Amino acid sequence: MYNIKSVSKMLEMPAVTIRAWERRYHVVTPVRSESGHRLYTDQDIEDLRWLKVQTEEKGINISQAVKMLEKMREERRRLPVSETQMPVMSDNLEELRSDLYRALLQLDAGRANAVLDLGFSMFHYEEMFHGVMAPILCRIGDEWERGEVSVAQEHFSSNLLSQRFYQFFRVFPVDPALPKALAFCPAKEEHQIGLLLFLLFLRKKGMDVIHLGPNTPQLGVREIIRNHGVKVVAVSLTDPAQCEETERMLGELKAEFPKIKLVLGGQGFAQVSAPWRPLVLDGNREAWETWYAADVQTMKRG
Repeated sequence: MYNIKSVSKMLEMPAVTIRAWERRYHVVTPVRSESGHRLYTDQDIEDLRWLKVQTEEKGINISQAVKMLEKMREERRRLPVSETQMPVMSDNLEELRSDLYRALLQLDAGRANAVLDLGFSMFHYEEMFHGVMAPILCRIGDEWERGEVSVAQEHFSSNLLSQRFYQFFRVFPVDPALPKALAFCPAKEEHQIGLLLFLLFLRKKGMDVIHLGPNTPQLGVREIIRNHGVKVVAVSLTDPAQCEETERMLGELKAEFPKIKLVLGGQGFAQVSAPWRPLVLDGNREAWETWYAADVQTMKRG
């Protein structure tokens, strides 16, 4: 057990902040010594450290971070003790990827969520999404296409990791001065990991994004653009066999909405026709930043 002075020193947090979080958000419930002083457990310290990382390093407000912590606690309470133990590993992304990959293929939601919780407490969320979750989803998707993992394993992994993306989409505030975007994968395209990463980038910038996900029919897209003031449309494609059909869809969209700004991503556009090539973005954040500064910020100023 530790007194508040010791906890403040260990976490490099002002004691007044610890008391404020305790009083306002009930993030910890220290016991009292015989003399009335607060005493904190190891778990209290770990929870406070996790909140500190979320608020100081990841820019999440304390109210949202507390909600995330409560959800993690609830998940742990529903699991057997053996599954709630946090995995022991070094601060190494490769080890984290390996541990998470094994848990997903074993369909072990408790273990997978525990690994993710630990990872988000150790690394910036962008490192987790780009360095851990995206590579695993790509690997499992490739292995599914080769028949090395089952449909159940692929669906389980995709659903569990996608839920983590969606949790973060709600964290970032929307800037109403920015144009509204629409993001989707065209019909017959089921893989959306690249789209989720790009969507996270747009949400971090403050853009309001309507996310339709994989296998989206063209008719629904046109209705949304027409009825919801969409100015930017992001399309992700991984299957080159669908490129020609997607080009026809893009041409029809551009003909009906000539002022719409299209942005394309994914290996499915590697051999896209010449008129569409300037709209294809590389899958790195530097290219995304350049595109955003040149196109979206110009629309905001306009």
